[in-house]
Amino acid sequence: MKVLSLKNVEDMKHDPIPFEGEWYQAFGRPERSGSWIIYGKSGQGKTHFALLMAREFDRMGFRTMFIPLEMGYCKDFQEEIWEAGIRSGISKIIFSDSCDGIKDLDEYLSRQRSPDVIFIDSIQYFAAQCGVRAEDVIALRKKYRNKIFIFISHVDGREVDGRVAYDVKRDSFKRIYIDSFKATYMGRGRGGPKGYYIIWEEGYQKRSLELLKNKAYEDNNE
Repeated sequence: MKVLSLKNVEDMKHDPIPFEGEWYQAFGRPERSGSWIIYGKSGQGKTHFALLMAREFDRMGFRTMFIPLEMGYCKDFQEEIWEAGIRSGISKIIFSDSCDGIKDLDEYLSRQRSPDVIFIDSIQYFAAQCGVRAEDVIALRKKYRNKIFIFISHVDGREVDGRVAYDVKRDSFKRIYIDSFKATYMGRGRGGPKGYYIIWEEGYQKRSLELLKNKAYEDNNE
């Protein structure tokens, strides 16, 4: 067991992510390390948000990789890339839909100039199809302390679906809940001044109006 003095802890330096604008307003400037998790129901904007975030990391100069294990390179994913404003010749994001498991990913990340930020969509597919355990994910995160691992997760109700996803969420430094095209910062630590990011303004406003109408209808029928 390694023990540090209070002075050692006080003198530690952390490399922040230089988010600006709406990204800063939602998430502040978190440190450049650890696991993050993006979770929510289907059709709420998870993949689109993850691609928008990947584009922002790429814009800031982070080497970024997106692993669409679940969708692969299907037409829907191509359209998601386009709608997120990711364009060849401008973006340097790389993609792979053929990760064979934690050893395969570990081998790739051990190379020089490997990605700084790795998105995996989804943690359920990564676990079920690639045999990955939560302890494997946590060990990888600890091995590559200067990289960010961002997992997209399905939910059961309002909680992530499955034991692997639950344990990865507990280990995650940042948790982002997606609902009605709104990404809400859920911790740990501090987020940005607003604490949320609107993924798609029109969809968010439409869904908010529907919820208000439903509430008014329920109130009138009590």
